[in-house]
Amino acid sequence: MTSPSSAFEDRRSLFLELGFRKDGLELLKKYIDLLWQSNDELNLISRKMTFEELVDNHVIDCMLAIPHFPTGLKAVADFGSGGGLPAVLLAIQFPETKFYLYEKSPKKREYLQKCQRLVPNIQVQSEITPQLPPDVKLVTARAFKPLDVILEISREYFKSGGSYFLLKGRLEKVDEEILLAKKKFKDLNSEILKLRSPVLDVERHILRIK
Repeated sequence: MTSPSSAFEDRRSLFLELGFRKDGLELLKKYIDLLWQSNDELNLISRKMTFEELVDNHVIDCMLAIPHFPTGLKAVADFGSGGGLPAVLLAIQFPETKFYLYEKSPKKREYLQKCQRLVPNIQVQSEITPQLPPDVKLVTARAFKPLDVILEISREYFKSGGSYFLLKGRLEKVDEEILLAKKKFKDLNSEILKLRSPVLDVERHILRIK
């Protein structure tokens, strides 16, 4: 079996091709190592997953969004942060932006606070409130709730013109979520961007709400 260090090095050039900044790679490696080491206790990802699968199924999966991610944001809120993907990865990529990581599990918050010691531009939060901190300019989420639920739990932010950048899977499922959300939020303005993984044959999309 390939060691974690070797698996990371095998993908280093691909990380750069996907747009990840070169001077953030060592910090990324420390974060992924922490995620991997913490997984057995907290089940942050599947315990059956190998390190190579962690990198391909999760890290690279999140990196696909980097070329489309808006730059120069003051702050971003990430819902259901769990193991920290995509928020910690994005915080490393965009160190000038503050990332609020919302996670209701106390144990997972403890883990994310360890991540915060590595990546100081993240702040760990607990419950999501309808009105987010005033400096938040974007909401992100991956493998969290359906669109209508995300908009409902942050409804004041949405009503004030808030934007969302959601990492999603199958297009059919994304379309279903949009149709359901439009029944509750008539003025919903959505855009779907198709992504392509260089290592997996999977459907991946970004759902943007403006």
